[in-house]
Amino acid sequence: MRKDSLIYTVTFSFSITFILVLILALASSFTSKKVEQNKRIAVARAYLLAGGIEIDESSDIQKLFTGTFKKESPGTEPLRADIDGNKLIVSPFSGQGLWGTITGVIALDSTFSRIIGVEITSHSETPGLGGRIDEPWFKDQFKGESIEEGIRVVQSGGMGDTDPDNGILDGITGATRTSESMQNIINKQVGLLREGHYE
Repeated sequence: MRKDSLIYTVTFSFSITFILVLILALASSFTSKKVEQNKRIAVARAYLLAGGIEIDESSDIQKLFTGTFKKESPGTEPLRADIDGNKLIVSPFSGQGLWGTITGVIALDSTFSRIIGVEITSHSETPGLGGRIDEPWFKDQFKGESIEEGIRVVQSGGMGDTDPDNGILDGITGATRTSESMQNIINKQVGLLREGHYE
């Protein structure tokens, strides 16, 4: 078969493509369990961090999660926990951001009046703009924030509102839509938890 013929080109291209697809499929099947395990650990870590539990590199996330929430792994339901003598409700949330779904975990006190913490587990927001929702300065604003009247994210150009009683958080400069999305997602989740009388 001549190397400059159409049949050779098609056969060679098909063979290379088939081999590469086969390699990718095998790699995917061998790593799929590990990928799923890593996702579960990342979500369990988010539950612990939202609840105010300090984690370091030597922490056994699975053991810590099970000991705290009396469950093997996070699900879709809110979980109760008693952390340092404080009763908390920790719940997953999701909602529409600018480019896709934002998912995370929110921890509230048992009276649903203050946020204990918020962690983002996944998003598709613009890196350097809306993607900054998972930066510590933004998430730290939620800690201890009053939610009696809900939260409001404002574009003040600051790096974190410091008054925990006003329900106001600084938005991300240049990411108004993502900031508004976070406000709506959090307020909606708090409302759902209150309606469910999850105590």
